[in-house]
Amino acid sequence: MLTFVPVQDKHLLDAELCIMNSNPAYNLISEDREMLNKQDIAEDREEGKAVSAKRFLIMDGDFPAGIFEYCPLNPSDKKPWIGLFILHRSYHGKGYAAAAYETAEKLLLDEGFSEMRLGVLTENERGRKFWIKMGYSAFKEGVHKGKPIIHFTKQIK
Repeated sequence: MLTFVPVQDKHLLDAELCIMNSNPAYNLISEDREMLNKQDIAEDREEGKAVSAKRFLIMDGDFPAGIFEYCPLNPSDKKPWIGLFILHRSYHGKGYAAAAYETAEKLLLDEGFSEMRLGVLTENERGRKFWIKMGYSAFKEGVHKGKPIIHFTKQIK
């Protein structure tokens, strides 16, 4: 059973780094290098704090299986946005991502949200396919940190 544990300050930084670095192809697309360091994770967390994002470690028992972060009220459009959803590579292709997303969606519903938005880097074909499979639809293109991105939305119930 997957559970979500809130991330606080430097707590679980090594676990997040392990998850991110188990996905070198994603890191290359998003950060232009395959391996990240603790400073990268800390900076990502700080970006999230600047928009009051909530960040969770997705746990499979005692094993850190992934990271989920969302911003309840994006300053640009006043809508809730998922900022990060990633699983450790060892969980890929086994149905864990869909299960983890279902848990995340329930968490969002419990907090009163009826719509979610997210952005997927255009180069992240695997990510686009996943979000479409989860019921999201593209509504516009844009740029994030100098990289082309596709914005998706979903009504959740």
